Amino acid sequence: MKVWASKEKADDKIIAFANQTIYKGNPKINDIDSVVFELNMKHGIPTGLAGFPLSYIREINLAEGKSHIELLFGKDSSEDLKITDNDRRKDIFEYFKANIPGSVYSVYKLTAMQSGKKPLIAFFVVAVLFGWTLYVAFGIQSGNQYDVPGQEYHSIAGIVLAIASIGVKNVILVFGSLMAIALISFFSKVKKTAVIERISIRQTDSSTFSLIK
Repeated sequence: MKVWASKEKADDKIIAFANQTIYKGNPKINDIDSVVFELNMKHGIPTGLAGFPLSYIREINLAEGKSHIELLFGKDSSEDLKITDNDRRKDIFEYFKANIPGSVYSVYKLTAMQSGKKPLIAFFVVAVLFGWTLYVAFGIQSGNQYDVPGQEYHSIAGIVLAIASIGVKNVILVFGSLMAIALISFFSKVKKTAVIERISIRQTDSSTFSLIK
């Protein structure tokens, strides 16, 4: 049994490793010490800790610049162990690396496009909305009248109409700022591609994680 406890606001308060399972939980601050004591005395797993068996975890990733350790399961399925302190996060990862049997450790660097994928997608989404909104704004300026089908003003069309009504110059200013932010974020991430440390775990069965109640 190995237990890590934290009272930092953004952290998972309890992280533990026992019985080939990684546990995490967020008891009340006043209950943290008693949960740690119960775990260390091997009285069983306290109520409310989520357990993730190694047999279900495919990878454990530690990415440079991230404030968590990522557990990867099947396709598009993951869980984060939130640890804001860099040294503590590294210590926990190193413990996993040394104590998970049959695991394989590797280091790789993301490509420029992998690093900048999210802000680039955001840029193109904003660009499409910009084109649509600008078209409507020019129409309003020319005297055209627009309405939203079904009077659904909380829909995307309703939001576009509302923004377009502030005028062409303001539309350009708003969307220009958003696109500039996305581009700055893209180039910043491309310039400094992240290094990821990975622990690959050999699967032995199809167990799933559970929430201990």
